[in-house]
Amino acid sequence: MSQLLRARPDLVRWAGAGGPFDYGLCPLVFSPTLASEAIAGVLDVVEGADVVLDVGCGGGFLAIVAARLGARRVYATDISEEAVELCRLNADRAGVADRVIPLRGDGLEPFRGIGVLADVVINDISGAPDVIAKPLGWYPEGSAGGGDGVSLPIRIIDGLPEVLRPERGVLVQPIGSLQFTPAIRRRIDGHFGSWRVAAYRQLFLPRGWAGDTDLIEELRRQGRMRLWEARGLTWWDLEVLVCEGLRRGR
Repeated sequence: MSQLLRARPDLVRWAGAGGPFDYGLCPLVFSPTLASEAIAGVLDVVEGADVVLDVGCGGGFLAIVAARLGARRVYATDISEEAVELCRLNADRAGVADRVIPLRGDGLEPFRGIGVLADVVINDISGAPDVIAKPLGWYPEGSAGGGDGVSLPIRIIDGLPEVLRPERGVLVQPIGSLQFTPAIRRRIDGHFGSWRVAAYRQLFLPRGWAGDTDLIEELRRQGRMRLWEARGLTWWDLEVLVCEGLRRGR
């Protein structure tokens, strides 16, 4: 059962990890989902961290959870001006405005100029292919921005040696069977000494949803997307990985 409880059209109450707190919504900014809840459920890894980086923060949901779970400073980046402003407002509403620092920019770029390394990076920047995200309206602008659901997460992972503490740095990385997950796992294996599945969920697509059937079937045939179907239901697998031991010099 979801722990994001609708209070009014522009407000939800989060009752899970780091809660309770009220969280404002905006139609121009990505809203927390069941996948966001799964990620929030493993953020005990930030307890006592000096610096946490939330990449693709949206309205700041995961950044706020991290701050309320004990992170001393949480930098939250997003390319959207509306997202950065909503993150600031939500952090103030949740009582952590002194520890959540919203930064506008693309991916890791705005954090690179801070001059510090993160202890934990939360990489929830989109991993949904457009062929699924667009018809379901998951993102305010329609597109997830990555097309194939792999290129954006990999770009962030490849940039981690510049922003994450070597050896003891931690990455929180969601991956889903909607993506070509072997490509992401290979990148993680190349950069980190170990990883574990910290959360697993089966997430259902709405009944009667309609996408580009030919393209979806081609991706499935190629092994680049996995969906399951039974009794009129369609679902996909989500795993949240906690990756540790960032290798030096990568």
